[in-house]
Amino acid sequence: MDNFDENKKYFGRYLKYVNQIDKLLNRYNELSSRVYSIRSKKLDGMPKKNTVHFMDEDVIELDELEHRIKLLRNESNSLKYEIFDILDHLPNPTQSIILEKRFLHGKTLQTIAEEINMSDRQTARLYYQVMNDHILSKAPLD
Repeated sequence: MDNFDENKKYFGRYLKYVNQIDKLLNRYNELSSRVYSIRSKKLDGMPKKNTVHFMDEDVIELDELEHRIKLLRNESNSLKYEIFDILDHLPNPTQSIILEKRFLHGKTLQTIAEEINMSDRQTARLYYQVMNDHILSKAPLD
């Protein structure tokens, strides 16, 4: 029985949260650097366009981004702990390490193989074996 796609979809949910949080954090950092860098205008005698930018809008957006990031982190943490629970009960600890590095840290199989001092082929074999032979999800996906 092939469970690979179902398991990959189940574990991949966490990385979607991580990617979304990273995007929001990047936007938050860009916006906060713009808000908190108060600069005086350069008076070089050249004409400038007349645009008025209100800092209130940026501060409100910063608060909204912070709130969204907190909500996503809370949701992703529950998924992460659910995945840890599954990984902690796998019979082969090496397979558990491989899945953790793959789905919680987003690393490639080649990078994982280097980190655990195992050949690429052996790492891939263990990865595909656990993903195909076990039903790792606790609940059916929508």
